Amino acid sequence: MTPWKFYITTFGCKVNQYESQALLEAWQKLGGMECVDASEADVVCINSCAVTAQGERDARNAILRLRCKAPAARLILTGCAATLYKNFQTKPDKPDMIVPQTEKRRLLHGPWDERHDAAKASFPPFAIASFRRARPVLKLQDGCSRRCAYCIVPITRGRAVSRPFADVMAEARRLFAAGYAEIMLSGVSLSQYRHEEDGNFWDMLLRLDKALSPEFGNTARLRLSSLDPVQLDAQGINTLGACRMVCPHLHISLQHTSRSVLQRMGRGHYTAEKLLTVLRTLSTLWPVMGLGADILVGFPEETEEDIKHLLSYIDALGLSYAHVFPYSQRPGTMAATLAGQHPIQVKTARAARVRAAVQQSRQRFLRAQLALPHMIVAVTTPEARQKSLQSAGEESRLIWKGVNEFYIVCHLDAPVNEMLVPVRPTGINGNILNAKAL
Repeated sequence: MTPWKFYITTFGCKVNQYESQALLEAWQKLGGMECVDASEADVVCINSCAVTAQGERDARNAILRLRCKAPAARLILTGCAATLYKNFQTKPDKPDMIVPQTEKRRLLHGPWDERHDAAKASFPPFAIASFRRARPVLKLQDGCSRRCAYCIVPITRGRAVSRPFADVMAEARRLFAAGYAEIMLSGVSLSQYRHEEDGNFWDMLLRLDKALSPEFGNTARLRLSSLDPVQLDAQGINTLGACRMVCPHLHISLQHTSRSVLQRMGRGHYTAEKLLTVLRTLSTLWPVMGLGADILVGFPEETEEDIKHLLSYIDALGLSYAHVFPYSQRPGTMAATLAGQHPIQVKTARAARVRAAVQQSRQRFLRAQLALPHMIVAVTTPEARQKSLQSAGEESRLIWKGVNEFYIVCHLDAPVNEMLVPVRPTGINGNILNAKAL
């Protein structure tokens, strides 16, 4: 087989990162070699995002930039923006191959395979054995069958589908055996994980934790990706309390706290008040807990009172971080047709206010972390760790960083030999904790 070189660039969510890694490994098995410079590649793949209008702009810019950098390469556009390519208002130089998100699995057969996958499996057959980042993502769910008013994901990724437990289990074992100390369980909508043999998300998580704990419970851990607030029911709380390997950290798809805004978003199935009550219950199991959120501001007809309500709950919830997005009109969504659309200046200003409040909450959380006698940090990747052991001087110290169980980035004062390291926090540097290995 003639060797060929490829270059993959990825935009968007953790699920996209996972799928790019799966493509990388599949193409390597087909004789491809990854290159770090697109100008050297025979194949250039853009794995795109379209959750916001900025995601589409990023895809267009990437097409132009990479076509210029690698004019002779086969240029492939895939991902969610590929699904919407026909809607691009300004179309750049057309890619050689456009593979919509729902057909991305075709690329596992190679970048020259033009066959359409007529008989689709219930779950896309992506799988990984390694990961280029310190903490691998393990995809266990795809798609969304809910229709939130603002969201284009059901259009680009299709209906919700779930991965069988046996596949999830095998991949988790493979990654832990490869030396990774932490895996993030991820999906497009974990609340919609349903498998006829394996139950719902909490059933799957408890079973996974029990199966992995005997072998990896002292050397590795699991982290949960974004959850819907409604998932934190009695079963959810009981499961989190029973799991040995799950980090005391949650990321909530909050979006807003105003009941009227949530209703217009099509997310009236929870309230901020109920979430706050549930988190207080959870605090009896997790006295210290990292809490992140996705927040969407500037939704049509959002008022100043709505923003004030949101700001008050950022403080009450004690967020340790948040991803704050100004509302973006997406074609084909219900919200795009609503009255009361705000100008970009209003959305930007409101997002800035919310980010400032989140930053204050984050700093309070960091200061509280300094009072903890110890925490556990997952440090870098096995490969990077070995490289740093072979190096010396000030540069090698930059490699020794990681994330604690509460999802706070920590910088260690010296190299370490383990992947999960007990540390004592010693200070705050911006949004980072300085720490000393124990």
